[in-house]
Amino acid sequence: MEIYSKQSQQVVGVILAGGKGMRMGGAEKPLQSLRGRALIEYVIDRATPQVDELILSSNSDPALYAQFQLPIIVDHFPKHSGPLLGISSAMAWISARYTQAETMPYLACFAADVPFFPKTLIAQLLHGMVAKDSMVAVARQAGQLQPLFSIWNTASRSTLDQAIVSGVHGPRPLLPELNSITIDVTAESEFDFENINTQQTLRALEQRLPRFSKFEGY
Repeated sequence: MEIYSKQSQQVVGVILAGGKGMRMGGAEKPLQSLRGRALIEYVIDRATPQVDELILSSNSDPALYAQFQLPIIVDHFPKHSGPLLGISSAMAWISARYTQAETMPYLACFAADVPFFPKTLIAQLLHGMVAKDSMVAVARQAGQLQPLFSIWNTASRSTLDQAIVSGVHGPRPLLPELNSITIDVTAESEFDFENINTQQTLRALEQRLPRFSKFEGY
């Protein structure tokens, strides 16, 4: 089994929480409760050890997320929408914050409505990205592409912005242009990468989770 250790390259992580939650009844999806904890708490707990700094992409009232004490990034093109815009806005924040850095950090993405994913996810993606000198590395698990679990060279921002202005909402259409690489990541449980879109899927996952296990307080 290959062991993935943290690379020397600095990585900023962004939790993408810009969706409107329409299928969740209009509720703020990342704040929905799973076993007494907000979905986003699971994401924060799992993402924090994998990156050097963690930020949140959200256009909601900042007070809703103040308790988590994360920098909140709003979309920098207000007339557009979608996760690609959240990624680009996070890149813009990195460029402004790290103006004196010798090298710009990479940007790692996490979906706010996917509470479980591997502890070594970013290490696996970064390992493959550096080895292939790619601009983007995207996770794939059990044959399913997970474009919102990805790591990006921030030099790709201009390409993202051009696509956003032309009406592209998600990262998938850009991957062929950006010398991207797909990494088959190793899942740690059957719950990894389960997306929560509705109250039904949320309650179904809650019922399936073991009552007393490592998932309590995960």
